Amino acid sequence: MPGETGYQPVEPPMLHWAMPTQPGRRTSHGRPAPTTFMLHRLLLSCLVSLACLLPGAAALAEQLDIMVEDAAAPWSRSDGTGYANEIVAAAFAAVGVDVKFTVLPYSRCKARVVAGLAPACFSISPEADLPDTIVLADKPIFTMHSKFFHNTAAPKTAAGIDALQPGTVVALVNGYEYPDAIRGLKARGIVLDQSNSELISLKKLAVGRVDYAVVNVDRIKTEAELLQQAGIGNVAFAFDGGSLGSYIGFSKTHPQGDYARRQFNAGYALVARNGTLDKIRRRWEPQKVPKKN
Repeated sequence: MPGETGYQPVEPPMLHWAMPTQPGRRTSHGRPAPTTFMLHRLLLSCLVSLACLLPGAAALAEQLDIMVEDAAAPWSRSDGTGYANEIVAAAFAAVGVDVKFTVLPYSRCKARVVAGLAPACFSISPEADLPDTIVLADKPIFTMHSKFFHNTAAPKTAAGIDALQPGTVVALVNGYEYPDAIRGLKARGIVLDQSNSELISLKKLAVGRVDYAVVNVDRIKTEAELLQQAGIGNVAFAFDGGSLGSYIGFSKTHPQGDYARRQFNAGYALVARNGTLDKIRRRWEPQKVPKKN
């Protein structure tokens, strides 16, 4: 107690801002009041300090440069347009993020994200050896179906992928992802012939250089369109090889990678709810879509 120990409570010192004041203005403690100008300067100083505590904050506000493959029409075309491109742009626009697309071959698109040189690339599908420097979006842009085609002039007898015999030659596209059943063909003795595009694979099939060609299709990119582009008529659908989601993949090491992923996921959820996705799908879907797509 004060009377017993001689202790006297000491009033703590009053903290105040040391800044110029307007003449005649005083606070409730009798001290000069800060000017409005100085309060503004104080607020600006706080905002600058906060920005310094957020590494990369300026980078996040910049335009996102998204990589996109150049030869997957109508999903993604060489001119930067396409069904997938429109969905990705709509998702980012829904959350107010400005993006531009850099169009380049798929292998380079994916490699830049793996190396952390770009924030994102599409379209990428999950596979067992997908580099751990890439994380996929929550939802696929679309789901594709891998289909086997054979030459009608020399039809094969396999009833399905499990019936393929060792030595069978199957044309795939170099760098493309495929369902596990197709990826496992090499271990079964199937010869995998790598092409630079599905059109080249189909042309190889038409002239008898391979036994089967695999193409990835859906309700937007149909087999009828592919065959028309290839300009061939002696190939036909043989059997299914499985399905696989196609996503936008984000870099784990690029400064804008995680920001881009979070913004895309939020924007995609919005356009899925408000009907924008359905409108885009209807606009790109051919009038006559094969039921098996």
